[in-house]
Amino acid sequence: MSRRRIPALLRRLSLDGMAGRLLVALLVADVFQAARGLGFPNGGRTSFWTVWLLAGAVAVIVASLLAAHFRPAAPQLRPVEILAVLAVLAMVMTDVTMMWQPLRDLGIYLKAGQHFLAGSPVYMHTTLTVQPVDRTDYPYLYPPFTLPLFGALSLLPVPLVQAMWLGGSFCLVFLALRWIGLPGRWAALAVIWPPLFQGLWVGNVAVPALALFAVGPWLGAGLPLGAAFKSYTGIATLWLLKERRWVDVGVGVAALVALALVTLPLTGVGLWWKWLDGLRIYQTSQPLVPSLYGLGLPEYIPYPVYVALAVVAVIAALRAQGRESLARFGTATIVASPSLFGHGLLLAVPSLLSLRSPWLWLAIGFLSTPPGLQWWLAVVVVALSWVVPAMRRPAPVHGEVAAATEGTAASNTQAPAAGDARTPALVPVDQLHPLGAAGVAWPGPARAGN
Repeated sequence: MSRRRIPALLRRLSLDGMAGRLLVALLVADVFQAARGLGFPNGGRTSFWTVWLLAGAVAVIVASLLAAHFRPAAPQLRPVEILAVLAVLAMVMTDVTMMWQPLRDLGIYLKAGQHFLAGSPVYMHTTLTVQPVDRTDYPYLYPPFTLPLFGALSLLPVPLVQAMWLGGSFCLVFLALRWIGLPGRWAALAVIWPPLFQGLWVGNVAVPALALFAVGPWLGAGLPLGAAFKSYTGIATLWLLKERRWVDVGVGVAALVALALVTLPLTGVGLWWKWLDGLRIYQTSQPLVPSLYGLGLPEYIPYPVYVALAVVAVIAALRAQGRESLARFGTATIVASPSLFGHGLLLAVPSLLSLRSPWLWLAIGFLSTPPGLQWWLAVVVVALSWVVPAMRRPAPVHGEVAAATEGTAASNTQAPAAGDARTPALVPVDQLHPLGAAGVAWPGPARAGN
């Protein structure tokens, strides 16, 4: 069988049939593995898996009754609908397990600001051997030009800073998701998605920083600026070099240099050396305190293998074209992160949205369980779609998409209108895809609600 025929066969594979049911079974098995031995709510005696399974059965039954009532022509739930129901339920339950020590990352930033103002050490100067009980005592890793900002915020009442930070983060991430292409209702509902919920709950800077990545296709200078807080996100700057957007690269890098120079009278040169030394000490502390890896690949695989996978991910991003290449760089950033926490998966949103709906909801389901190694299964799904185009949504032909039903559209053809050479002969339509039938990631400033 020709290799070229494999994607075509996969596209014609009805994910409303046995293949779709297998995806549902895969998600059920993943939740069982991820939640095995986990109590619900956090630290409770009731099994997470038991609650999810029973509640999921009830939710599927209710959804089936609603489908039979409002959709008598097709009363049976499709596998993609079951995937969505189970994933959303897992999201809510996982969010509940995350509700402890709110805004703890913001606490790290404010403590660093206080130490900066007091002239006491900000960065690590000794190896960490025990995980801090209070997570606000975790090391501060951001460059010195961020300290004057957090120093100023530390002078304000803590409840006021928390309200400002949480409100600003929500507004920025909502705008970021809209710029990526999500309709408003989906962007609002995304708050319950565990990678985003966790970022908002702990107050991590990755949430507002997503806006710099989301605006990248139009304001490319935001890509190198994102490295101000998450240095590894600077990998996405390679996309600007690939696209030969030299002005954007220059503006972004110049902005970083300007920030460093403007704040240098406050920080001094010595603090920069202490920052670099702190990063080195943090790296040596990771094997002693594995929680410092988070979900980073070096926690699970040998370091040379991790480096090789990061290189492969970057090469895959370079081989793509246009905004698809930038989306892949977001995922490559995740693979290349030596220290990764749940909110770091936010950069995979554009790549996730390029998936057909059954694969999208399967990946979302993987990311809806309590954080662990199984979250990497979502990245595996995305990476597989790079070599199996049938897993991805087809690019609209001149913005037109035929109305059809998932699973049946792929086996039928739509005759083009007379004299209309633009109408595609065969275009599958995704059910329950947040972008709708014709939507694409990064549709443009006007379509993105700019």
